[in-house]
Amino acid sequence: MKRILHPPCPLLLRTILRTRGIKFILCLCVFVANAFSQTEELTSVFDDANRLYLEQKYDAAINRYASILNNGYESGEIYYNLGNAYFKKGKAQHAILNYERAKKLIPSDEDVQFNLRLANIQLIDKVEAIPELFIYRWADSLLSIFPLPTMLWLMYGLFLLTLGSFSLFLFAQTYEQKRYSLMTGLICSVLLAIGISNFLIRSYRESNTEFAVVMTDVANIKSAPDSKGNDLFVIHRGLKVQVLDSVNKWSKIRLADGKVGWIPESEVEVI
Repeated sequence: MKRILHPPCPLLLRTILRTRGIKFILCLCVFVANAFSQTEELTSVFDDANRLYLEQKYDAAINRYASILNNGYESGEIYYNLGNAYFKKGKAQHAILNYERAKKLIPSDEDVQFNLRLANIQLIDKVEAIPELFIYRWADSLLSIFPLPTMLWLMYGLFLLTLGSFSLFLFAQTYEQKRYSLMTGLICSVLLAIGISNFLIRSYRESNTEFAVVMTDVANIKSAPDSKGNDLFVIHRGLKVQVLDSVNKWSKIRLADGKVGWIPESEVEVI
């Protein structure tokens, strides 16, 4: 269980950026005050949920964690703890769903990865993924080192370093200063270009690739988006699938082993 919560800031920042002068200062003060107030309230609810979890009151803890999410806040810590509470209740599909959501926000967290593997061991379906070339696995591991918000901050820092290095190069008075500032600027610019490419690829993948978890105990996968379609195969709760298409409240899914079929949207939940 994670006891530290890092909630994102509310989207009042957009309003602040559209104001000027005194209005900007006043709006900024209101924004900061609201942010602190909401953060304190959120932390209090989070701590209360953690207490309930430690007291083995898992249903109450689930409701408290869910209330934070329902108020528009999300973080890897909330999803991770919520997954733990569901795991203790024996609801593997809900646990896996929340572990997967936590993994998207904190992909390098070892606790999330371990508990997700532990929950997957309990699944009925053992689907073997199609083997990938090592170069694709290597590329995927590089792309997922940092979550997207962290990458944004890193790119912002690299941009400032690049700008500062080239500015120093222009105003440097000695050969050594020009040399080191130019080298630093070039290195930072290369890293910035790599970071931007990484960010664009990740953003494209996340916006165009959708995964879901099977929530029903048993799901009959159809050959067409219709209840009268032929049964192709059967899958069970907790299995992670890729969503390819959606038609008339039916989702076209693909398993890790390449099997494709249709399932009612109500029987899966998007990660």
